[in-house]
Amino acid sequence: MARKRMTGQDRRQSIINANIKVVARLNYERATTALIAKEAGVNQALIYTHFKSKKALHLATLDYLIRYRLGIYRSNPVFEEKNRNQSIVKAVNAQYLERILHPDVEMFSCLLKSVFSIDKDIQKKGMECLTAIYEFNKQNIMEDARRGFFNSRFDPGNIAWALLGSVMLISTLAVTGRLSDYGIENIKKSLQSFEAVYMAEPKNS
Repeated sequence: MARKRMTGQDRRQSIINANIKVVARLNYERATTALIAKEAGVNQALIYTHFKSKKALHLATLDYLIRYRLGIYRSNPVFEEKNRNQSIVKAVNAQYLERILHPDVEMFSCLLKSVFSIDKDIQKKGMECLTAIYEFNKQNIMEDARRGFFNSRFDPGNIAWALLGSVMLISTLAVTGRLSDYGIENIKKSLQSFEAVYMAEPKNS
């Protein structure tokens, strides 16, 4: 059977996927276009057909990463009207723990290494991605407050930063291969403790 010819968009995405893998394995500075092309199985010149520079490729990669990740979480059934009796934060935390154990760890690694890049533009874009996650967390906490799950004694913005900090710490353990040292069960307990402090059960539950 003849192999299906890749479209320009498919090829562009394959280069982005290759960039994620190479940056996750090394870092932005060491991820040469030659290595990215080899990972993608394309000629190095093809990268410049889709992206004007390595930096442009990586900025596009970070845009893709944040859209992809937030898209996954926003597809969680907890956002559906029929599930308004459930906590969004708890549901998304559970979903996050599932994904951190899978190949998505490469995406977390790519994002983390971007935040600590020497290149200021890449560093700034990485921080913008983290800020988008923070805003997502804050919106979820505020919606949980409307649903009756968030303890109104706390400020949603402050707790959103605390939640992001927990997520990034867990991501760092996963990226560095130290997740098993701490233990996934302990990580689950730490998130449950976080939820126990800041969350509340609806009065009509």
